This record gives sequence, C-alpha cells and structure tokens, in this order.
Amino acid sequence: MHFLYILTLTDHYNGPANWDDTTNATLGSHWNYLVDLHKKGVTQLVGRTSYSPGHKDLIGLAVFTAENQEQAAEIMNNDPCVKEGVMTAVLHPFNLSLIEGKMPEG
Repeated sequence: MHFLYILTLTDHYNGPANWDDTTNATLGSHWNYLVDLHKKGVTQLVGRTSYSPGHKDLIGLAVFTAENQEQAAEIMNNDPCVKEGVMTAVLHPFNLSLIEGKMPEG
C-alpha cells in the first residue's frame, strides 16, 4: 500500500531566528532518514515546496510503501524532525497513479 505524509514546520521553527545547531543537526538526521528509506526501496517520492521558512505554503512530502496504516504511522513518526518537534506530520493513504518512466497498464 502507498501512503503520503505531509510535513510542516512547527510555529516555533517558522522563524529563522529560532534555528540553531541542534535544529540543523535534526534536519540532517531527517535527510539521512529519508535517504535510508529510499535506499531500502520504501520511498517513491520525497520533496518539498521551494519556499523559505515562514512562508505559509512551505511543506515537505514523502510518498512511500507500508504494509498497513500502523506501519505507515511508525515510519512517519520515526522521522527525526517529527520526533524532535521541528515539524508536524499528517499521514494519508495514497494512490500512486503515474510515475515518470512507467506507463499505466490498459
């Protein structure tokens, strides 16, 4: 099954003045977590909008596979930015329909 989680900075981290070395280290861990999931074939798409912190439309997203909703929630909640409160995340079941390089059947 596919799932999507959408990440949003918490209010505290929408202001660049609140970022410090710990925040930057958490972001590095977040990136490494997503890269590891990608290497394992769990994620199909990871990205973010190209806005700066503080912009109302700044979000990140990950489309990934999991066996069920519980496993998907575990993957999302283990994201370091979620665990450390830098970002909030919302999980959605997701139908992955068209992927570059793969034509739909039928």
